[in-house]
Amino acid sequence: MAEGMRKGAATGPPSRRSFLASCGEGSLLAALPWMLAGCAGGLDQLARGPAGKVAQARSGDSVVLEGGQVVRLAGLEAPYGQAIYAAEAQMALNDLLAGQAVELFYGGARQDAYGRALAHLRLRKSGLWVQKAMLEQGAARVRTYADNRALARPMLDAEARARKAKRGLWTLLAYRVRLPEEAALDPYGFQVVEGRVTSAKDRGYGLTLDLEHWVQADIARSAQAQFAAAGLTADQLQGRLIRVRGELRRGGGGALMSLDHPEQVERLGQS
Repeated sequence: MAEGMRKGAATGPPSRRSFLASCGEGSLLAALPWMLAGCAGGLDQLARGPAGKVAQARSGDSVVLEGGQVVRLAGLEAPYGQAIYAAEAQMALNDLLAGQAVELFYGGARQDAYGRALAHLRLRKSGLWVQKAMLEQGAARVRTYADNRALARPMLDAEARARKAKRGLWTLLAYRVRLPEEAALDPYGFQVVEGRVTSAKDRGYGLTLDLEHWVQADIARSAQAQFAAAGLTADQLQGRLIRVRGELRRGGGGALMSLDHPEQVERLGQS
């Protein structure tokens, strides 16, 4: 199987890595003026929650407030536990928030299965949006869910700036954007994958996107209307270079990824 993957890497579109490394962020950076104009008021469009004071960061994407409430930062995925860069991510969040008064804002589900609040955080003193600050440091990646995906676009833009500048976890091989054949070699955990859609077909249970015969991304039928509203139909994706993010698992001779909301897909370039 490894030999087949080496062949696939040799015959893949030659522009993919250069697109990823340099001009791949161009379309995102072109939106910078819009992002800066809209980001400041973005949190105020969400449901306002309580205020509190941060006792400490529990990880790179969760904090404990004075009084014991644990808050998971909505939209972020930071390295955790013994993973590489976990300690640095936790330190970055702790340096930013320990002892600081924050406001909570809800953009979807307000609590997870562990009883943690799911919220966007803003520093009361400076007005700093914590998710954006962590992403721009390269201390976390964007991870949205079907029931919690508010402000995905400005978060993706913040992530893109850190990735282009090679900050934080983006300097590490463990977290780089994978090409499809690379993802198929290690199809486990949350990954960001970039490749061309070589086929987009309705399989009955939903739409299947084939990324260069190595990664199969399945869009559930129940979510197809949302994808279509976002311009992500089979006709519009066929042949396009895209970036997808989600949990990878082994299957079909390569890797499988399930997509249930359109914010998991970014279209890159013009073709």
